[in-house]
Amino acid sequence: MMQTSFAEPEIDALLRTGLYQSREEIIADAFRNLLLNNKALRLELAIELFRADEVYLGRAAEIAGSDRWEFREILHERHIPIVIEAEPAEAMDRDLARFFGKE
Repeated sequence: MMQTSFAEPEIDALLRTGLYQSREEIIADAFRNLLLNNKALRLELAIELFRADEVYLGRAAEIAGSDRWEFREILHERHIPIVIEAEPAEAMDRDLARFFGKE
């Protein structure tokens, strides 16, 4: 007898109902619900995405279900640096001069 994962019969049954068009759709729906119902998991996901530079601070806070200030505090407590990248001062000065027509 071929071994299947514990969810295979359930996934197959859901597909037969016609409520989902594919296994991927079922998995995506299950993942969305998992995150909706598990705040701690959303927080860990948000931190990891932020740490890997895959999302900005605001988006990470949104994923975690918090505001930016609360999320910044969590990062601070976990000793996760917040790196703010900016153009060199000379480039910003050039842009300002161009904006004000002084170049």
